[in-house]
Amino acid sequence: MVRFWSAGRSLLVGAAALALLSAGTAARAADPETADMLAKLGRPGDFSLAPPDVSDDAPSGWYMRADAGYVASTGARVTTADVPAGLDLSGSGWSVGGGLGYRLLPFLRGEVSLDYLDLGSARNGGAELSANATVALASLYWDMVTLAGFTPYLSAGAGFSITTLDVAPAAFGPAVNDWQFAWSAGAGVSYGLSADLSLDLSYRYLDLGSPSSAGMLAVSDMVAHQVRFGVRYMLR
Repeated sequence: MVRFWSAGRSLLVGAAALALLSAGTAARAADPETADMLAKLGRPGDFSLAPPDVSDDAPSGWYMRADAGYVASTGARVTTADVPAGLDLSGSGWSVGGGLGYRLLPFLRGEVSLDYLDLGSARNGGAELSANATVALASLYWDMVTLAGFTPYLSAGAGFSITTLDVAPAAFGPAVNDWQFAWSAGAGVSYGLSADLSLDLSYRYLDLGSPSSAGMLAVSDMVAHQVRFGVRYMLR
C-alpha cells in the first residue's frame, strides 16, 4: 500500500511538472511579448541580486564649471572721514569664475567656487568710488527635475569675500581691502548637450558684507546681483 501511494504521488508530481512546462512552452510560442517579459526577469537590477553593469568610462560624479556674466551692485552707501554724507554705490560691471563640484545625490550637488566681480563705479560731486570683490563660496545645488534636457535648479552658499574699495581722488580716503563673510542664493537652468557637457544660465544674489578701513572708509552693506552664463563638464 505504501509503495503504491509513493509511486502514485511521484507520478502526479511528474505529470504536473510536465503540464507546466508544456503550458509555458506553448505560451512562449503563442505570445512573443510573454516570452520577452520572461527573458527580462533575470535582468540585473530588476529581480536578481547581481550587481548592475558599470561602464569603464562612466562619469565619476566630479565636474568643473566656468562662467562669465553681468553684475549690478546696489544698496551700498560709502562714508569717509572727509565725506560724511557718503556716496551711493549702484554701479554695474562683470564677473568671471569657476568651480569644482561633486554630485552627492541624483538631485543634489556640492560645489566650491572662486569668482572675481567688477562692481563698477559711482560718482558724487568730485569723488568717484570703484569697487571689486573676490568671492570664495561653498554651495549646494538642488536639481529639481529634467524635462527635454532642461534642468531647473536652486542654489545657496556661504563663504567669504575680499572687497577692494578705491575712492578718487586719494584725499577722500585710502583704498580698502577687507575680508567679510559672504553668502548667496540663486536659481538657474542648465541644458545638457551631452552626458558630460551642459550649458548653464543663472541668477545669483550675493551679500558681500560691510567692508571698512579703520573708520576712514566704511560701507553699510554691499550687495551684488549676478546673471551668469557658463558651461559644466563632468569628469571621468
